Amino acid sequence: MKTQNLKKLFFAVALILVVGVAVSGCMNRNVNESQSVAPSATPNYMPQGSATNGATAQSTDANRFDWTKNAAQIEAQISQISEVSEARVVVTGNTALVGVKFNTAYQGEMTERIREMIAAEVMKADPQITTVAVTSEEDDVEDIYEISERTLMGEELDALKEDINEIVRNATTLR
Repeated sequence: MKTQNLKKLFFAVALILVVGVAVSGCMNRNVNESQSVAPSATPNYMPQGSATNGATAQSTDANRFDWTKNAAQIEAQISQISEVSEARVVVTGNTALVGVKFNTAYQGEMTERIREMIAAEVMKADPQITTVAVTSEEDDVEDIYEISERTLMGEELDALKEDINEIVRNATTLR
């Protein structure tokens, strides 16, 4: 009987050692070294000037995502989010304005999780976007759809910049 208990004890000790070695091998050895963290878009920030940061200055307009021609692709990807039925994206400079309509089955409001998923889709398409404002407020969404239609009909985005900025600065957009 003692031999069997000794075998169990030996097995338990060996198992603890194996797990301990495996866990210590996965530990970060550079804990004291500073790690750089990529900045993320701040949802409550609206740039006041047209100053560019280093990342934007390095990229060229030739590499820039063409929102006029390809916004529908990103809108379709945003609509793949389970709560969203439709989305419209309007971009001016480094700011994207996204209006979303929720599925009828979704009874909630705009959450930070949904906002971040939408912002991630937009920034994945165009890394030069630094601010993504997302709204589901009916009036704002209607305005975004109207602005989008006007740009599709050929109206210059610069002429609509003040309308866009007004929605971006709206408290309901950046809740």
